[in-house]
Amino acid sequence: MLLIDIPRIPPEGIDFDEALDPSSVHVDQETEFALGPGGRLRGHVDLVDGTTVHVRGQLSAAVRVECGRCLERYTVPFDQVLDLFYLPREKARPLEQEEEVELTDHDVVVGYHDGGELDLGSIVREQVFLSLPLKRLCREECRGLCPTCGKNLNEGDCGCPAPEQSEDPRLSPLRKLFEKN
Repeated sequence: MLLIDIPRIPPEGIDFDEALDPSSVHVDQETEFALGPGGRLRGHVDLVDGTTVHVRGQLSAAVRVECGRCLERYTVPFDQVLDLFYLPREKARPLEQEEEVELTDHDVVVGYHDGGELDLGSIVREQVFLSLPLKRLCREECRGLCPTCGKNLNEGDCGCPAPEQSEDPRLSPLRKLFEKN
């Protein structure tokens, strides 16, 4: 189980070693990626000062994502060290009293808990999203799909003629400048 009951964390902390499945890390309905089999979350949870939860551990998993060029699925493995702090969430202010605040470096690296339970599945989900590449390519030299017929060009040429380069009429004044020089 990936739920930690914060008030019941003993002074020596809690060790955990859990297999990851899509429902426990809240990605069973995810469309961006699919969690592969064999993922594990190992670590230790401490209650630092009676309220701050310190999570240390190792997250190992593989996710299946879609290539941004050819739309084929490929696996992205990741192995990440976790060293995270979770502070108790302050009581919410009414919206009319809400004010603009400046975040410090400390605020950016710290998460928050409600005082009852800490869901390690949410932590894993967050770490998976943060570790995914922004430009998802199955390989750097991926050729993508043919714009005419849609064939995956990594599997070979499709035989379609090269698309004609039509000139944008808005650029004709610029072209005249280059022709003069």
